[in-house]
Amino acid sequence: MTFFKFTRLAILGLTLSMLTTVQAFAQSTILVVDTQRVIRESEVGKHIARQLETISKSMDAEFKATATPYQTKAKSLQAQLQGQTAETLRADTGLQAQIRSLKADEVKIQEDLYYKQNELKITEQKAVEKVNVRLRDVLKTIVAERNADVVLERSLVIYGDPADVTDTVISRLNAQLKTVPVTRERLPRKAK
Repeated sequence: MTFFKFTRLAILGLTLSMLTTVQAFAQSTILVVDTQRVIRESEVGKHIARQLETISKSMDAEFKATATPYQTKAKSLQAQLQGQTAETLRADTGLQAQIRSLKADEVKIQEDLYYKQNELKITEQKAVEKVNVRLRDVLKTIVAERNADVVLERSLVIYGDPADVTDTVISRLNAQLKTVPVTRERLPRKAK
């Protein structure tokens, strides 16, 4: 067999292989679901949003309780600093101690805010993960009913018109799951 014939047969074989793969893919049943919409519009997703709002308001109240004394202290110190020169400030060790104390309080407040923001994120992630467990079961059932081969996230589909099962998923999730526990997560604080 000459090189030319061998190359031609190899190309023909590759082409047939690719066509078979394309045909197999074209015959696949592909479903899409918008999981963000499922979380946003489902009963359980709305429940989580309400619970997170309540937790967030509680965190805001805690934060304001620690920030208000800091703000009062800062205003008082600012009033004391008015009219002070650099020389008088250096000589007043009591005032310097108040400035250091205020800066330390500011660092504590910033750390507290950082912890609260992360606690809220973790609280949301854990609540949504509880929904995702049930969501996977709902999707497995729909895949079996529709003899689907693939389920994709709606946002990943660039081209094509696969069957969108988001409404079905929301309906079935609503029938199975109305609420999940949403418990505020607390991160351990650094020991000082």
